[in-house]
Amino acid sequence: MSVTIVSISGRAEKGKSRPFFCEADDGHYYFVKSGNVSSDQLVTEFVISRLAEECGLPVAPVQLVTIPEALTQYSLIEQADEFQAGIAFGSQRIPFADELRTSHLRQIDEETKIRCLCFDWWVRNPDRRLGILGGDPNLLWDPVLQNVALVDHDQSLADDFDETQFKQEHAFRDVMPFIEKKFYKRWRTKFESTIYHLGKIWAEIPEEWLHDDAGKATTSISLPEIEASLIKPDLSADAILPG
Repeated sequence: MSVTIVSISGRAEKGKSRPFFCEADDGHYYFVKSGNVSSDQLVTEFVISRLAEECGLPVAPVQLVTIPEALTQYSLIEQADEFQAGIAFGSQRIPFADELRTSHLRQIDEETKIRCLCFDWWVRNPDRRLGILGGDPNLLWDPVLQNVALVDHDQSLADDFDETQFKQEHAFRDVMPFIEKKFYKRWRTKFESTIYHLGKIWAEIPEEWLHDDAGKATTSISLPEIEASLIKPDLSADAILPG
C-alpha cells in the first residue's frame, strides 16, 4: 500500500540523487526518489532497503509513495522534470535526525556496527564512507533515541565494488578487527535466511518500475540475478573477517 504525496518542500542538499523532501497524507515526511534515479537504482534501493528491514537492521522506514500528476505540474523546485508522477520510493524522515558525524560513532554499540558493516559487505554497498574530514555515510543519527538509521542503498550490488576501499573508508571500519568468527557466522546465517523473503519483497515492487506501458522491461535487474549474487557472491563472504 502506498501513501499519497500532498506537498513538496524542496530537495536534499546532499546525496548523489538529491531526494525530494515531501509531505504525505499519512502525516509523515519522506525523502522521495522518483525520476532522479534510474529504474535499476529504484529497484535496488527498494530491494536492499527491505532486505535490511527483514534482517532487523536500523533502517529509516521504507514506504511506497504516490506522486499525483497535478503536484508535478505546479512544483517550483530545482530540476522539476525529475519529480515525476506515479509510484516512487520514500524513506520516512526521522524527526530531529541529522547526518551521522564521527563524534557520534562512540555512542553506537559494537554489535550494531558489526551487523551494518557485514550487511554492506554482503550486498556490496560502497556508499557508506566517513572519515575525519567527513564524507557521505548515508547514516542518520537520532538524538532522541540515541540510535543510528541506515538510508540510501541504490548503489548496492555494485559490479565495481572495491574491497580495499570498503575496508579503508566504511563508517564502521573500526570494528572490523574485532569481528569474532562465531558472531559473524550467526549474523551471516541471519542475512542469508532473508533470501527466502526476496520473492515477497520483489512482489511488492510496483509494476511500473519494471515494465513500460507496452510491457517492455525497463530494468536490467531480475529476481534470479539478485538471489544468485547474494547466495553465491563473487566476493568471499569470509573476507570481511580479521586476519
